[in-house]
Amino acid sequence: MSVPNTNITLPSIRHTQGTQRRNLILTIVFLGALGLATPIVVFILALSTEFSPLVQMFTSIIALVPLAFVVWVLHIMDRWEPVPLLIKLSSALWGGVGAVLMTLGIGLVLEFMLVTVGIITTEEQLGFYGTVIQAPIVEEFAKAIPLLFLFLFMRKQIDGPIDGMVIAGLSAAGFAYTENILYFSGQLLLTGDASGIFVMRGIMSPLTHAIFTAMGFGLLMGLVAHRSRIWALAMFPAGWAVSAFLHMLWNGSAALLGNLFYVGYFIIQVPIAIGSALVVVFLTRSEAKTTKKRLSEYAEAGWLSMEEAHRLSSADGRAQLLDWAKRRGVRSVMTKYIQAATRLAFNRQRTVVGGEYRENQGQEADSLTYFSSLRQELLRASSGDMTMGQPGSALQRPGSPR
Repeated sequence: MSVPNTNITLPSIRHTQGTQRRNLILTIVFLGALGLATPIVVFILALSTEFSPLVQMFTSIIALVPLAFVVWVLHIMDRWEPVPLLIKLSSALWGGVGAVLMTLGIGLVLEFMLVTVGIITTEEQLGFYGTVIQAPIVEEFAKAIPLLFLFLFMRKQIDGPIDGMVIAGLSAAGFAYTENILYFSGQLLLTGDASGIFVMRGIMSPLTHAIFTAMGFGLLMGLVAHRSRIWALAMFPAGWAVSAFLHMLWNGSAALLGNLFYVGYFIIQVPIAIGSALVVVFLTRSEAKTTKKRLSEYAEAGWLSMEEAHRLSSADGRAQLLDWAKRRGVRSVMTKYIQAATRLAFNRQRTVVGGEYRENQGQEADSLTYFSSLRQELLRASSGDMTMGQPGSALQRPGSPR
């Protein structure tokens, strides 16, 4: 690779800025549509709480506990190369509003059809079908819509499986929040005590919805993030099958085991959670390796030093760089620089392994321009100090030979 000879002079910044504006408009339109649909969900929640503002407020507040935990976990996952905030907000809001309405609408139609044609004839059959079959299939499809939307219209916002899992997980978290309000309020109105179901759903299994959608749709579609849309569309049914199966396994065990819920919890949910955590650890390390590999190529071509590339590719190295920047009052610039370096590495990865070569190369050139401007700003902050203090000794001052 000869990075200095990439199409850095191509008028690609105009194209990138146009893409960014289009993405922003699409995201705002998406959020606006969800905002218009929100009163419908609020009315459904009010109906479920028998129009008791106190019950609705109380259950809405306690449902924030598992939501906050899931969002925190996804935030930890997303620290290496963060998904844009508006996209994350859109995904979570879709889960809490759009996915809920879609699930209710499709579910009512399916149940009406099955009862009408005589396939389902008893309340027991309807309950089992709704919980074990319909809910996993319909809910997982509805929760995956933001990911499908991004792949069709804003695919370059997804850089790999971690991004896919975060977006899918946030949609699932929003869905679980609304669903928890329904469950908590229903139990509270029925028995006057929602503590039991709060422990089961809010404390013991807050991550279930997020795991189902993330480990199916998020993981599999994220793996083909750098490929063409055809790959994404081909992977969608595979992700749907995995997500629905995991959801079906959990709901089925709860329905069949009954009072032996805790047995099913420890032999099914706990192993799934542990396995998911191991997958996330592996993928996070893989992202660091990709960053190091691609930045090292730039270092070999002279755009930065090899030591700098190594520091930008590890959590400890980034912490050291931030510490150096803090002592010189440029921590915010260093934060942007680290993010720009990661974006540059992933854009390079997309250019190397993906299709649409010329467009991807233009994106990479824009990333390199931005990265270089931040680097020069940090070099000026060194005030001519060649070492720039430890651990920033790898950064050269302006005018130094590359």
